[in-house]
Amino acid sequence: DLEGEEGEGDEHQQQQQQQQEPVDIEATEHNEEGEQPAAPKTNVTSVGTNDSRLPLISVSLPKVQEDHLPALAIQGWTCISFDSEHDLMKESLESLFAASKTFFATSNEYKATFESKSQGSEEGYSRIEGEKEFITLRSLELCPDELREAAQVAWRQCGLLLSRQLGQIALSLGLASEEALTAYSEPCVDFPASAKTATMLRLFRYEGHNGEAKVVAEPHCDLGLLSFVMGDSPGLEVWHRHRSAFWPIERDYVEPAGTLLVGRQLQRLSNGRYTAGGHRVSSYGTTPRYSIVFVLRAHSPVPIDTDTLTTDITGPH
Repeated sequence: DLEGEEGEGDEHQQQQQQQQEPVDIEATEHNEEGEQPAAPKTNVTSVGTNDSRLPLISVSLPKVQEDHLPALAIQGWTCISFDSEHDLMKESLESLFAASKTFFATSNEYKATFESKSQGSEEGYSRIEGEKEFITLRSLELCPDELREAAQVAWRQCGLLLSRQLGQIALSLGLASEEALTAYSEPCVDFPASAKTATMLRLFRYEGHNGEAKVVAEPHCDLGLLSFVMGDSPGLEVWHRHRSAFWPIERDYVEPAGTLLVGRQLQRLSNGRYTAGGHRVSSYGTTPRYSIVFVLRAHSPVPIDTDTLTTDITGPH
C-alpha cells in the first residue's frame, strides 16, 4: 500500500504518531530542515547496545559528503549534494519542477483526466481539497504530455544514482558483490513505456496555510529500498533518533539539495543494519510548496535468497 509515501493517512493515526517515534516497521505496515547533523563520533554500525555483529564496512556514496555518511545507517536519512551548478541530475530536477508547476497550473477538469479508477493513489492524479494535489507516475501510459520529457530524464538520473548507492550499501554489508542488492534495482532505472515496475515518481503541490505550520503528510517510513526527496522550499521533517523529535532537515540547505531516505525494504534486506527513515511533511508558509519524490522499490519478480544476503555484518536473517 503506497498511501502515506509523503502522502495521506488516517487523521487519528496521525495524531497518535506525532506523539511518538513513527518508524517502528515491525508494528506499522505503512503509512519530506535545520543544520546537517554532525557525524557521530562512534562507529556507524551499532543497531543496539547489545548488537554483537561486525561493524559496517566504510564505503563512499555518490553525492553524499563523507561527514554525512553515518546518518544514513543510524538515522535512515542523509543529504544529497549536487556536484556542480551544471550537475545533470540537478538540471533534470529543475526541468521537472518547471514541468510540474505547468501541469498543476492547468484546470482541475484536465488534471482529473489522469485519475486512475483502479489504482487509486498508486498511479495517476489525486487531490485532497485544501491540502495538496499530486500525481504518481509509474509509466508513460498515464503521464501527461507536460511531464513526459522531464519525467523520463529525471527518473533515469534518480534511478541511476540510487541504484549506484544501493551497490555501495551492499559492499558496506560485506555482501559478495554490488549485484546482491542492485539486482532488485537495475530493472527499475528507466521510466517504463508501458510495463510497470514497483518504482514510482511522485510530484506534489502543497497548499500554503496562512503562515501557520501544518502537518500535511503524517509520520511514516517509505516502503521501498531508497527514496530521494527534493522540495522547492522547506517542508520535509525527518525523525532524529538522538533528539527524539522531528527535525526540519531542508531548512538550512543553503544550496539546492535533496534528501536520501532508507525504506523498509532495505531495512529488511540488510537485517536492520540500515534503519528506515521516519519522516513527515509540514507546510510553513503562505505560498504553495512543490516537491519531487522518487521511490526506488525492489523489482518484485527478483527472488529473495537470504543466504546471499547473510554475512557476519548482517547476521542471520
